[in-house]
Amino acid sequence: MSKKNKKEDFLATEIEKDIKADETSTDEATEKEETSDVEVKKQSKIKKILHSRKFSKGWLSIAIIAVFLACVVAVNIIASVLEDKFPSLSVDITNSNMYQLQDDTKKLCKNVNQDIDIYLLTDEDTFTSYDSSFGVAYFSQANQFFKEIASLNKHITFKYEDTSSNPSFAKKYSNLNLTTSGSSTICVIDAGNDRYKGLTMEDLFETENDSSTGYTTIKSSKVEQQVCTAILGLTKKNAAKACFITSSGVGSEKTSSSGSTAYSALKKLLENQAYETTTVDLDSNSKVPSDCDILLFVAPTSDISEQALKKVTSFLNTAKKSNKTFVYVPAPMAIENGTPNMDSFLEEQGMKVESNWIYEQDNNYITSIAPSDHRLSTYDYDDSTFTDGIDSNTRVAMGDTWNITLTKGSSAKVLLKSSTKADLLPSDAKSTDDVKDGTGKALNGAVINQSEVSDGVNKNVVVIGSYYAVSTDFLTGYTQFNNSTYFTNMFNVLTENDSETVTINSASASDTSLGLEAASDALFPTILFVGIIPIGVLILGIVIWAVRRKK
Repeated sequence: MSKKNKKEDFLATEIEKDIKADETSTDEATEKEETSDVEVKKQSKIKKILHSRKFSKGWLSIAIIAVFLACVVAVNIIASVLEDKFPSLSVDITNSNMYQLQDDTKKLCKNVNQDIDIYLLTDEDTFTSYDSSFGVAYFSQANQFFKEIASLNKHITFKYEDTSSNPSFAKKYSNLNLTTSGSSTICVIDAGNDRYKGLTMEDLFETENDSSTGYTTIKSSKVEQQVCTAILGLTKKNAAKACFITSSGVGSEKTSSSGSTAYSALKKLLENQAYETTTVDLDSNSKVPSDCDILLFVAPTSDISEQALKKVTSFLNTAKKSNKTFVYVPAPMAIENGTPNMDSFLEEQGMKVESNWIYEQDNNYITSIAPSDHRLSTYDYDDSTFTDGIDSNTRVAMGDTWNITLTKGSSAKVLLKSSTKADLLPSDAKSTDDVKDGTGKALNGAVINQSEVSDGVNKNVVVIGSYYAVSTDFLTGYTQFNNSTYFTNMFNVLTENDSETVTINSASASDTSLGLEAASDALFPTILFVGIIPIGVLILGIVIWAVRRKK
């Protein structure tokens, strides 16, 4: 083959390669273009899906649900944490509000300015389990009470203490005999400096025996009352001293349906105000203690003896640097039998107890607890000396009240008075037909004579015409009246007792089915339906409005 032919064959081969290469390149370009078109179509489809209304609504719903659930969980967790740290966030859903702190309790605990340690000598589970034994949640209520008062003031601490595992604790309070088998002390309140008080189950709860079953049941809780009394007494620097005369049949005159006497009820009232109380028999060789601030002769069944009366007079004459006060509360038996010695003493004070009961004729003064009993009525305040901080629209209730008249020229003052429509019923009257017309003026249910001994120092004689007025029923039972607050305030002023008036009633459960709910349980439904759901709906509405507006 010639060189020319070889060259032509070579050129033909190269041209053929170039043609094939061009074809391959074209095919590859076509494939790339086709692939690119597919990818563009896919991206366009994804973009279309992402921007579709269906996709937007779906993800919006998921987002809202997620936020809603997160809020629900967060609120529940926060409520649980807060309830543990702040017991007051718990919600009382009992009919009797037995878990709520009384106003005077809050005031007292908030004003404590020294350390108070409170111990319950058991563990929490054991203590609250007693509820099932008695059928009423008094122990859960007590547990909540202790936690809540501790949260009111950094100076008050509360804890459960197992004395069996901590013998040194029992040694610290040796006077309470905590290590003695059968010791009934369940609570210790410690104010430091060896000042402490132990409380028993009997102190904390009012119990009664069921004769039909032989079991002991709890009538009411006195936890709040007893603990506050202990705190008041332990933190008080100078407690006033009240002495009760026990001669002349004092304590035997029944004055209330519960069988309590005016004597014991009034003594308990003063003890609850951190008074130091004692008794004295003036018919014996005993004398009135020199540190006595107030001497009380409550519901005697007979006249005071001449010997006892001399001691009363001597007591009043000791008013040199501080006030001395004598309080007399007559009972029906003594007045009906005659009290010449006491009458003579009171006449010197410018007052006289008549043997006539006050018979109220104004329906605005008759009580709702006995609307047909005109001898049981309410009384206005005639003197403002002892009414500081008292609601003047709430009266004092008194029953079987002796009318007390002031003698001519008397310096005595009226404390409590009836309406101007009140009449008089003689103690020997056989029926209400014997009612005598009143004077057209208010009649006197309580009076006081104050004689100034020196600058700011008085000797005081107080007569309260009704022993019912200071009975258990009217001091702690019928709280719609002002008896407890008024008489406590009066005694505090007369004795210059620097403690604030604290009136705390016992707690009684009227139902056992409802109790205390934690904030996480009781508050959560309210927060959910009042807060979270309405806010969620509002946010959803705003989002939908914004989306539609863009379109």
